[in-house]
Amino acid sequence: MRNIYFTITIMVYLIIHLVNAIIILVIVCDKNLHEPMYIFICSLAVNGIYGSNAFYIKFMENILSANPSITRTGCFLQIYAIHTYGAFEFMILALMAYDRYVSICNPLLYNNIMTPSKVTSLLCFAYLYPICIFTIHISLTVRLPLCGYLIDKVYCDNWSVVKLSCVDISINNAFGFFLAAVLMVSPQMLTLYSYVRIISVSSKASKEARSKAAKTCLPHLITFINYSIATFFEILHQRFDANALPHDVRVFMSIDFLLLPPLLNPVIYGIKTKKIRKSAIKMFSSLGTAGIHNNF
Repeated sequence: MRNIYFTITIMVYLIIHLVNAIIILVIVCDKNLHEPMYIFICSLAVNGIYGSNAFYIKFMENILSANPSITRTGCFLQIYAIHTYGAFEFMILALMAYDRYVSICNPLLYNNIMTPSKVTSLLCFAYLYPICIFTIHISLTVRLPLCGYLIDKVYCDNWSVVKLSCVDISINNAFGFFLAAVLMVSPQMLTLYSYVRIISVSSKASKEARSKAAKTCLPHLITFINYSIATFFEILHQRFDANALPHDVRVFMSIDFLLLPPLLNPVIYGIKTKKIRKSAIKMFSSLGTAGIHNNF
């Protein structure tokens, strides 16, 4: 079955790159989309490609291998890449929720608040903060001597490697919970607060305003719920005994946050966001027209 699994995997990998690249290309090429919301969507697409590269390249190599393995250095690099991908995703989703909150709750001040320099600063923080935190996190893991070499997952994650250590891991365990609090719970709380405020303001607005707010927020809300659930299951899978579940279910749960968000986010935003959809259709139509003219 290896060849079948490899074919399916590489198709998913290529589709992820294609749909995310289309979103990035459309937003970069269309100056009308150089607004905070679309810049954050573009960042989400870039992160989707980053996360898929962190997982799929080594995964496809192992599918074709009779003895799937990874070097110690390669394992730590994959841990760092996959964990930062997850943190970047939460931070960008939180920024998108904040942007929607400002847009709906303070529309007259939106341009004064979400200035280009402010957007740049927020994105820099969204990337640099997780990088700094995870550098400490991975440093605590690298120092551990390992007494085992088998990981019951299809990729390296920090907790699976920490459990292979033959020394006290209480520091790693405590820092892991701290990390989850600052990089997962905090962005989720900001997102939830933003939507509570949006709902509160929208409930007092006109029916047309409520409809517009719903259309604007729905794609982000779908993305946020999808990713939160996927990450929640992955943490349960890591921290608690999931052996009662069938093996195939455990495998899918462990890769859900790496598989579905990069695949579905561009589709959700491409279909549900009117300006992106219209811009993409216009861009491909112009490319098709140019191709026809060149042939003649």
